[in-house]
Amino acid sequence: MKRRRKLSHKERVVEVSDDIVINILHRLPSKSLARFKCVSKCWRKYIADSSLSYSCRSRRWRPQPYLIGFFYQARDTCERSKIQFFFSSEESSLDIDGSFDQSVSFLGRTAYIVASSNGFLLCNRQRIYYVYNPATRQSMALPKTQIGMNDPTIGFICKVDDPNRDVISFTIVRYWILQSNVTTESFSSETNAWVVDDLILNLPLRLYFFVYMKSPSAGVVDGVFFWLDQGPQITVYDSVHKSFWALGFPEDMVATGNYFLGFSGGDFYFALYVKTNITVWQLKSNIRSRDALWVRKYVTDVATTVPFGLAGILHTEVQNMDIHPAIPHIFYLDVKGKVISYDMETDIAQLVHDFGEYGWRTKHFKLFSYEWHQWPRIL
Repeated sequence: MKRRRKLSHKERVVEVSDDIVINILHRLPSKSLARFKCVSKCWRKYIADSSLSYSCRSRRWRPQPYLIGFFYQARDTCERSKIQFFFSSEESSLDIDGSFDQSVSFLGRTAYIVASSNGFLLCNRQRIYYVYNPATRQSMALPKTQIGMNDPTIGFICKVDDPNRDVISFTIVRYWILQSNVTTESFSSETNAWVVDDLILNLPLRLYFFVYMKSPSAGVVDGVFFWLDQGPQITVYDSVHKSFWALGFPEDMVATGNYFLGFSGGDFYFALYVKTNITVWQLKSNIRSRDALWVRKYVTDVATTVPFGLAGILHTEVQNMDIHPAIPHIFYLDVKGKVISYDMETDIAQLVHDFGEYGWRTKHFKLFSYEWHQWPRIL
């Protein structure tokens, strides 16, 4: 065996810290990591656990994906092209480099966001939809839609079919209801074409005319899309069996207030905010069942926990609400122009972002959660 050569006083050994190693690995596609498994033995311990991401600030490992922040824009058509971004925590900002597009400026001033899913944004400009990854700045322009709809309801889902390739496929559904007829137009990245279907509703759905931009789908499971419409009404569309229905609210919901429907950790959650109380239910019934089974999950009084301007008559203070895409007991509340992270289990609230504007303006903001993935995904 050869003896190691002794270093001279002019030679230096440069040690690379763990943080730098992981930062380098974060920027590589997962299929390239096999080379490092053969070349660098000391890096294997990081690559072997590729489903985790390292946090330099907290010095702890955590599962991927995790929420990195929110894109936001006004709901009304005049202001919604002014897109901005804020991080969900100071720790999240450490994981983003200078290439991250926080303003979605690649489409110009007339584009706006309509939905987000799995680290990708769905943007629209004059009947042309774009799927965009702000982390890599990769975009795909879709063919022009066949039907012109005035702000239709949108469903958007991205998924990774082959985890070894980090390539996503996506599906878009948009619809417009008029009396008992509904027109749907769907797009699949596999066919690269829009398909139009004219359906007759078997169950009555109420149509609500609303001047602001409609909310995107709260979540999609096995081709079933869920929306919380104005009214309120939970609208469900099964894209496999081409059918619509309205899902019932929790039976033990005894009051009305501000509503929220979200998807986190593979399940749907419905929240009701009345005065100072937030009640959260989890959907336990089959995803295609017409009979909803909601189980109460959390009940909390935020008045004693959230000190950021909550005083007096509170039912008008919480303007928007969102849920962490992976941790269902963490909610994000827009309170008087401030975004607050609230943990339902630990009863801990943290100020995340201050819009710096009056509450009457921020209540028209629409939040789009953005998930940062360890390995950049491509279209």
